[in-house]
Amino acid sequence: MEFRQLKYFVRIVELGSVSRAAADLYTAQPALSQQIAKLEDELKVKLLARSARGVVATEAGDVFYRHARAMLRQAELMKKDVQHAGEHPQGTVSVGLPTSAATILAPRLLAAAGRQYPDIQLQITESLSGHLQELVVNGRIEMSLLFERVDGSGAVRESRLGSHLEVTPLLTESLILLSPLQPGKPPPEEIAIAEAARLPLILPGKANITRQIIDEAFEAAGHKPIVLAELDSLATIRAVVASGVGSTILSPSIPGGTEGLAAQRIAGAALQRRLSLCTFDIMPLSSAARRIMELIRETALALVAEGAWPGAAKID
Repeated sequence: MEFRQLKYFVRIVELGSVSRAAADLYTAQPALSQQIAKLEDELKVKLLARSARGVVATEAGDVFYRHARAMLRQAELMKKDVQHAGEHPQGTVSVGLPTSAATILAPRLLAAAGRQYPDIQLQITESLSGHLQELVVNGRIEMSLLFERVDGSGAVRESRLGSHLEVTPLLTESLILLSPLQPGKPPPEEIAIAEAARLPLILPGKANITRQIIDEAFEAAGHKPIVLAELDSLATIRAVVASGVGSTILSPSIPGGTEGLAAQRIAGAALQRRLSLCTFDIMPLSSAARRIMELIRETALALVAEGAWPGAAKID
């Protein structure tokens, strides 16, 4: 197995085409195909398959792709670490943040990174936890904050994170009911889940971990939520609820916060999620990435301690 074969294979998978990969690598297409054939012969498995959209990795190819990317990344880091030994950490670090966490964390994180590590450039990807997890496992980003289900004590109920992830728990978040605010009628601090089950709700789609937590909590209490509409944009959900259309169940750390909305705890329901900092265990991290990991942890915990992360609690 040759190093160039790894490079060829990774580029083919990323571009979904042997011809495009050959052009990108300034290599003749027959030579590229020959090297992939040698790889498959050595490994005795089929790594690539043709589809209507081009070339895709097989199941074995997916596994090989992740390891190949890790090896290429290791070689790149080795070169940079040797060249910049003794210097201040520098380079680009890619970080994934779920939307609600990004709203709270990103401003403080970017400010701290700029002060402490001016030679490190952060690339932040904001998305749903499920998508961010895929990006980490595929080596597209180096680390990400990811949400998990927890029970009422804060313990993980059923891990949805893969076995290849290194997971550092940071905090738990409570989910609350948010409704249109009625002038002159402050709502009770708490609402029973049976009463919440009678309200029309605007919720994230079923692929969203927060939605899964909500559905499970209602089912455990013997109820089913009335879902008026599903939206994946937290900002849009907030705007719809604020306009008087329905209620929602989200973290108080949503974009825009809870100002102008009626916020209530839901009694009789385990509505919590855990936020963890995750990396892919076979993907090596640069010195810069390790510094940013620690900075994320410090910044998140400082926000919780200051009461600046609504609904969050530190994990002891």
